[in-house]
Amino acid sequence: MDEVKILTVIPVLDESKHLDRCLTSLRNQTFDSKRHRILILEGGSSDNSREIAEKHSSLSKSEGGPEIEILENPGKYVSAARNLALENVGDATHMFEIIGHTWVPEDHLQLRVDDLLDAEQSLGRHIGSMGSKIKPSEERSGMPKSIEYALHSPLGGSGQFAQFKGREAANSPAFCLHRVEAVKSIGGWDDRWIAGQDHDLNHRLRENDWPVMRSDVSFVSMSKRSTLSGLWGMGRRYGYWRMRQLRVYPRRARLREFLPWIGFISSSLSFILFLLSTDSSSILGNSTILNFPADIFFFTTLFLLFAYFSVLLLASITKTSILPNLGITLSILTLHISFSLGLLTGLLPMKPPINERIKGANNSNNEGRN
Repeated sequence: MDEVKILTVIPVLDESKHLDRCLTSLRNQTFDSKRHRILILEGGSSDNSREIAEKHSSLSKSEGGPEIEILENPGKYVSAARNLALENVGDATHMFEIIGHTWVPEDHLQLRVDDLLDAEQSLGRHIGSMGSKIKPSEERSGMPKSIEYALHSPLGGSGQFAQFKGREAANSPAFCLHRVEAVKSIGGWDDRWIAGQDHDLNHRLRENDWPVMRSDVSFVSMSKRSTLSGLWGMGRRYGYWRMRQLRVYPRRARLREFLPWIGFISSSLSFILFLLSTDSSSILGNSTILNFPADIFFFTTLFLLFAYFSVLLLASITKTSILPNLGITLSILTLHISFSLGLLTGLLPMKPPINERIKGANNSNNEGRN
């Protein structure tokens, strides 16, 4: 069995708020530091992210920890950073993808490697990617806590935030441990995509007969959006880049992504038909019998809206309360509307939404991308 050597890849662009915690957690791993190297791809931060990275590089060297190398990332964004890492992978057998506003338990890599080897032994073959679980934060309260719950809800962010048990096949798991051989065999990341690049990579891995899985053997903690405006920006950006991908690969479309659209169009159409077909004897009049078709369209509209908001309210009931949490309802609604709007703008010749996490929204590179 091959000896596993890991290259941890961290794209960094204005991550000073959380980078120290991220690098501390990676330096303190129980996994053999001689088989672990950390590569930071600096995208031209306007804060002190680079100084933080240099500090940890020096500390790790003096303490006999994993080697930490810093490279410039002229492409700024995640896909360009990971491709640059692929060019500088050295003798690593696996790449661990992570970002600057995440952190992991000290035994994370060792647990992931042991679990990966066990899965490969069970399958009798190498695995292309093995993803992890994103742990819901227990430190939040108020609206940030509502947003946290919404992101991990099946009706909310789901996807990379999905909660699951055990080890299973997956479409696009989060924070993967990639086999270098697999990623190289499909040409790495497609740098056309500023968001959704991991979904694209894992899809191509599966198309080329590389298993893609996820496991709950460990978890990744992550700083997530804490305001509705930040959540709105994230939803729009993800929706925009998702539609850009679907324009190239339409067969990747999933019904779930378009359910808010379907509901909105159905409700709007029913209401418009009601307005067009109503008369003085309709629901607005004195008739005690349904006036077809006006009243049918009217009640169809009401039913669809009632059903949608009922589902949202039910989804917002937590284990600690029997009453709906309106903050969660509002957060899920924000995600649905912003993602759907992003899908729509992705169809049009419009500039991509900016990433509100990045100071100054320095998206000059972003504007020319498809």
